[in-house]
Amino acid sequence: MIKKIVLAALVVAAAIAGAGTAFRLQGTAIPGFPPPALPPAVDRAMAGHDSATVAELAQQRCRLLWTRTQRQCYEDFLLDLVAHDQVRLAIGTLALLGEQDEYIRRFGHDFAHVIGINAWKPGKDIGKTYEQCSEIFQSGCYHGIIQAVFAYNGTDSASVASLCSSTPEINRSAWLRFQCVHGIGHGLTQTYENNLPRALHGCDMLGNAWDSESCYGGAFMEFIVGGRGQSHHVHMLQGARQEGMDHSHMEGMAGMDHAAEDSAWPPFKLREPSDLLYPCSAIGDRYQQACYQMQAGLMAEVTGLDFKKIADGCDKAPERWRRWCYQGIGTYVSGVTVRVPEKGIEDCSLGDRQYQPFCFVGLVKNYVDVTAKLDDGLALCQRLTASEDIASACYVALGEEAAVLFPFMEKRKEECARAPAPFIDACRYGAGLTTDKPAAYPGH
Repeated sequence: MIKKIVLAALVVAAAIAGAGTAFRLQGTAIPGFPPPALPPAVDRAMAGHDSATVAELAQQRCRLLWTRTQRQCYEDFLLDLVAHDQVRLAIGTLALLGEQDEYIRRFGHDFAHVIGINAWKPGKDIGKTYEQCSEIFQSGCYHGIIQAVFAYNGTDSASVASLCSSTPEINRSAWLRFQCVHGIGHGLTQTYENNLPRALHGCDMLGNAWDSESCYGGAFMEFIVGGRGQSHHVHMLQGARQEGMDHSHMEGMAGMDHAAEDSAWPPFKLREPSDLLYPCSAIGDRYQQACYQMQAGLMAEVTGLDFKKIADGCDKAPERWRRWCYQGIGTYVSGVTVRVPEKGIEDCSLGDRQYQPFCFVGLVKNYVDVTAKLDDGLALCQRLTASEDIASACYVALGEEAAVLFPFMEKRKEECARAPAPFIDACRYGAGLTTDKPAAYPGH
């Protein structure tokens, strides 16, 4: 009997070993073992710029892994494409993976950031590299490139002020310009090791209110993910260390050395769990709007994904900033629900009814920001026509997105004409085509 059991165990072990060997020959990573070399099929797919086959090979490689190890597997696979100057292929592969896997969709912005961070190195043309990115996953690739430029080149005031405005490929549209300036906010917070006031001061040096406000959003976003230990810039900095680069030469925003400037900026706490409104409660008035637009993500660290509790937190904000806090709820809801409209509508229908329309503003804006396609936002607004104030706010927000995406008034007019007749004027108002504020619109 014992011999039979031992023999059976040996047969099972041999079968498992054989299966493991077969998997590894195909390039599949096995839990508990170092990842095997990528199979030749990857090189062939890269040569043919075949994103569909590359995505299949990525799934095959990472399918047996779980959680963090699977995420690292996908990230390493995408970065191998980037290392072969296949940035566009990496972005296309990520888009296909996201269509098939909710886990990839949930962390798609992070993956896109890492692709961008590793896409640019000194000597490469910033504009040409920028053009290799796309809008998928909230344009994380664009933001990552700007972070890489900062990490390698430093943050002297001249480069900060001119980077976005002097690069033709970036300055081609307001939407691309926004991605660049938002990326500067990420880069400043990264460089200054999450000293938020110092990073925001850097945003102030961009020279105009639109650029600065756009930069603030990137600074707050990086502050949030950095405080969670999820900062997007680890791989790039590891690469810099491997290349022996010395970042101690980086100049301060005003041309001071770091030691002198550090003394002017006392440490800033990453979190204050007893205060749901921190860091908004600890920074200057000019930063409040941008801060409250990101605050839902920080409140969720205390409340969990209980959007009624998050809305209650927004209700404790100073009255003038509550609409922006609710808008931030909508942005956050869009991310955590992976843009499932039924769930987004449910979560935005909580809290003070006076401010609920602004949650839908954040929701629809994020729908468009993720894909740079108005169709995604239009489909959401069309679900909201039963409540006139909510629908009006949604279409005004859609028009505002059109104003960023399309520099020509005729194109904005054409896009707004696709809205239901009662809300065409709301879209036109948001798009800057008329100054007549819709009666039902609750905004100022």
